[in-house]
Amino acid sequence: MAINTEKSQLGVGSGNILSWDTIDKLKEADTKAMVKPLETKIQDNLTKQKDLTAITTLLSTFKGSVSNLTGDNTYLKRDANATGSNSVSVSVSAGVAEQNMNLSVQQLASQDSFQSKTFGSRTESVFDKDVSFGISIGGKDYVINADSTTTLEQLAEKINEATEGKVQAKILNVGGDEPFRMIIQSAQTGEANKIDFYSIQSATGGSATNTSDDSTLKALGFYFDKAATGNGATDSHGNTIMRLTLKQPDKLSEEEKKNAGSQISTAQDAKFKYNGIDITRSSNTIDDLILGVNLTLNKVDKDGETTNVNITQSTEGIMEDIKAMVESYNSLMNNINEATKYDSETGLAGTFQGVREITSITTELNKIINGVSKDGKSLADFGITLTKDGLLTLDSSILNDMINTKFDEFKNFFSSETKFTNVTAVGDKKIDFTNELKGKLTINGVEIDINIEKDFKDKDGKILTNGEAEKAKKNALLKAIANASGLSDISVSFDKDGKLVLKGSGGTDIEIKGSSDFLEKLGLKEQKLDGKTEIIGGFFKGLNDTLNGLIGSEGSLTAYEESLTSSHKSLTASKEQRQKELDAKYTTMAEKWSQYDTIIAKLEAQMNTVNSMIEAARNANK
Repeated sequence: MAINTEKSQLGVGSGNILSWDTIDKLKEADTKAMVKPLETKIQDNLTKQKDLTAITTLLSTFKGSVSNLTGDNTYLKRDANATGSNSVSVSVSAGVAEQNMNLSVQQLASQDSFQSKTFGSRTESVFDKDVSFGISIGGKDYVINADSTTTLEQLAEKINEATEGKVQAKILNVGGDEPFRMIIQSAQTGEANKIDFYSIQSATGGSATNTSDDSTLKALGFYFDKAATGNGATDSHGNTIMRLTLKQPDKLSEEEKKNAGSQISTAQDAKFKYNGIDITRSSNTIDDLILGVNLTLNKVDKDGETTNVNITQSTEGIMEDIKAMVESYNSLMNNINEATKYDSETGLAGTFQGVREITSITTELNKIINGVSKDGKSLADFGITLTKDGLLTLDSSILNDMINTKFDEFKNFFSSETKFTNVTAVGDKKIDFTNELKGKLTINGVEIDINIEKDFKDKDGKILTNGEAEKAKKNALLKAIANASGLSDISVSFDKDGKLVLKGSGGTDIEIKGSSDFLEKLGLKEQKLDGKTEIIGGFFKGLNDTLNGLIGSEGSLTAYEESLTSSHKSLTASKEQRQKELDAKYTTMAEKWSQYDTIIAKLEAQMNTVNSMIEAARNANK
């Protein structure tokens, strides 16, 4: 490219010898010699970076497949198969012990539920005067205040708000001439969620603004057995009350039956047998019987009916994991073979032909894939073999047979096991609780405020003495540490000698810090104990480690990628510098040539003048 062909008529004075065309040709020759080789190297570098990304992506995919087969989660999956009456549905979490269960449902948990009489409109007023009445549930009393303008819909809202959501009131359209009913039910199932109504005889305390009697709730169609008066009962708010009992349907008069609400269901607990043991729960969903097992009771069993549940190892997905591993390995090998090939006839070479970081991958992986485990097993025993082309093939029938009949052998070959070395910090003396314990204890970076008074009081404000005080203070110290946010992997206790014990789990470290004086009172000292997490076993662990050595944070391909990136920056900088130098060189040359061209033009003009004078003299002498 010319520097500036329109800048001047360079070359006119020199007869087009010192011209822009000459400069462009010289610059083009220098560019070809000095810049073009760098551009070629930059392009080769970018191609390598792109192809390396493709290979590392395939390696990452292959590593993911290998990790699925070596990781614990694959082998902790469980199936729960139910047979029999199917009165119980079962779901299980990973890692639950394999076991059999026999379940028989005698009673389902239910809510307390009432329906009012029918109303013609949601906006119909319920009471003919201002009233207050009470609802009790879960051992707590709630007061509902209403007046003569309170509509059916507004009353439902008042009940919902007053009972903190423990009682749910809603309006249903049930059809007919008077289609609306209020449904009042406990939010939760179980006997403890029984709903009781009471009237307020004297609003002497709490939030009641009015009174009521045993006939007040007839406005909703609820008829109660006549309650005894003058018993002096009070609710938790201090109101003098009468507890009310809903009449059974057979005790209602014919007139009452025409306009009566009713109890739809009664609050009760679920009752069932687990392996012959009687179990009671407040809900039909049980998640606290066996850790990781969720039971849902669906129906009551008839006499002699049971549900049998078999919790077993789940092999679902393992065949797919193996196939994915084989496919990802073959894709990787095909890509590497293409990138490292050399055609002697054409002289064409792959991007990474002769690059040790890439050519060594096949050797490293095949060394492991062709290996034998410590108990003499190889991949071929599981239907996976290496062809002469360096690709894997899978015999699904052999693999399926091993998974279904010799699963333990399969698991031991492929999986790894995580082992933890846990550490424990034990105080060097019994803690003296006769004095106050106040200070800050830091465990694993979590600062804990310890504030235990010398005179320790119970919840009623009474000062505890002797053994009671020491026990309460111990519990307070344990609670302060155990409840500290971020210390879920640290347990705390006292040993038989009264020394404080901190124990890590899951291989976590324990680091203790604090003032020496306060730590001394706890029998502790500043220290750090290192826990350990180790993955051991499994034939594929070596393969996983090799892959980490390739594409991990300190892997050889990671380092190679970084070197390519660094080289690209260096080459680009060199190219830009050389281009800058060439531009400066030929700009200077153009300026000098322009000066030379001007001088030559002047000399030529002077020569032309002299020649003209000579010619004129010549003509004058003729």
